[in-house]
Amino acid sequence: MNKNHDPQLRVLYILLIPIVLLIIILNTGFLQKTLPAARVHGHSYTVVRYNYYYFDYYNTFLEENELRLDELGYDPTVSDSTQYTAEGTTWKDYFIRQAEANMAETAYYLDLAEAAGYVFTENDLMPIAEKLDANAAVMASNYLSAQNFYTAFYGQGMTEAIYTAELTRAVKAQAYKQYLIRQSEPTEADIAACIAASGIPDYRTANLRVITLEPVPDRETGLVGQEQWDALGLKLSRLEARYGAGESFEALQTAFSTCALGDRSGVLTDATRLDLPDGLAAALLFGADAAERPAGSTITGVDEDAGYAYFVILDGWGGSGPEREAALTLGSEALQAEQQAAIDAGYTVTRLRIGMLLATV
Repeated sequence: MNKNHDPQLRVLYILLIPIVLLIIILNTGFLQKTLPAARVHGHSYTVVRYNYYYFDYYNTFLEENELRLDELGYDPTVSDSTQYTAEGTTWKDYFIRQAEANMAETAYYLDLAEAAGYVFTENDLMPIAEKLDANAAVMASNYLSAQNFYTAFYGQGMTEAIYTAELTRAVKAQAYKQYLIRQSEPTEADIAACIAASGIPDYRTANLRVITLEPVPDRETGLVGQEQWDALGLKLSRLEARYGAGESFEALQTAFSTCALGDRSGVLTDATRLDLPDGLAAALLFGADAAERPAGSTITGVDEDAGYAYFVILDGWGGSGPEREAALTLGSEALQAEQQAAIDAGYTVTRLRIGMLLATV
């Protein structure tokens, strides 16, 4: 080596050291776990916590719109900052706005719940375990460790513990929001006007106990085809036979149900048509013999559109379905208006420049 080049190489080496160290630190996730990226109503969010909301919305968007991305004008293989929505904003800005709206909403309802001293029930928190189980299934099918999964889907620095903590906050916020909607008491005049405007058909709500079964995807392809649906139908028949032979609903529900409907015990109270898959609602609430169906009767079916099979016991009829629907609709609209006013007044998201350099990546 020419010794005349040594000083230049030493200078280059010295200049590269901080860059290499920065890359190493970024890959450990230390800065992402430490640097604040945003503040909401006095609450500080690190880059990793911010990324939970960003990638939670982004991943859900891709999953729900998998078959219509071209129609929406979105290409996940192209930079989000260089492609535009129909409204003229970049997709990156769109995802950020939606993520921050969810972040602000979560902070708002958690503050309300804390101020009210609300005690979350087991059923309120059920979606936490369901989501973690779904994540575990993805890990198993793709042979991913938890570390690799959460880093791949939620960015550097994300761990299962951080993810679970933020997921818990989001689930609690939505649970309290739904509680407030159920507690709303619109006037009879408003309910009547809502029913008339919406054209809700007349029916009674139903009190149910439900067992839901889901098909097991093919081991090789991971897909659900006719063979899997046929197998699910046979499993449902065996479940019916066991119930008919005297096995208790509670034992069968514990052993078989995926809890896609109802709470952890399979209970669904004052169910409206909106709480049920279309096929079940049509048969149970609007079928030719719906009015005469006695308490204790059962109804079963395989619903490929809903994605599961169901075994339902009718415990009894409730009140007016249209009135219940209208009350929930009016309660949701009123709460949404209050929420937006409160967020505009004090729950706007303030981005912090340095932290945001590492966010959403």
